[in-house]
Amino acid sequence: METHDTKGKIVKETFPAEVVSIVGDILAGIVLIILILPFKSFLILILIIPPLLSLRGNITAPFIARTARDLVIGEFDLRSWIENVFATYCLSLITAILIGFISLILNFLFFKILIITGALIILLPVISINLTLLFSIPISTFLNYFTFKYGLNPNNIVNPIMTAIGDFSMVLCFYLTLLILGVP
Repeated sequence: METHDTKGKIVKETFPAEVVSIVGDILAGIVLIILILPFKSFLILILIIPPLLSLRGNITAPFIARTARDLVIGEFDLRSWIENVFATYCLSLITAILIGFISLILNFLFFKILIITGALIILLPVISINLTLLFSIPISTFLNYFTFKYGLNPNNIVNPIMTAIGDFSMVLCFYLTLLILGVP
């Protein structure tokens, strides 16, 4: 792999990945609307979804970048990967709890809706993001390895593709969490 990518190579590698990202996110949005609109607690759920999607991106992007960096500099090993996974899960847990608390506060300030208990509002983001990471971490690791193996720069390709995969899996995991917790 080149140590310095040319502008042409960056565009050539990144553009198709960005198209996948855009199409995947549009489909994830459509699926999200179809899945959560029927819930009685829609107003509360809609408070949780945007920060959850943002959290997913903000947590998995550094994971992807660290894995790609380790591959590029030749320091990818099981120990560093496990540390990376552990750090990612710790960050997601802390931030998901924060999302739950903020959603709970906003619900009481603006909607005063008691359809969902406070515990459920906090558990929703925690369970959803951790289920999503069960898919995102192995898939992103595989994509990083695969792109690197074929001489492509993982930093140009994997993040946009994982945006679509991660957002779509986040929507499905959020819905699954709603069903598991029995949210009305």
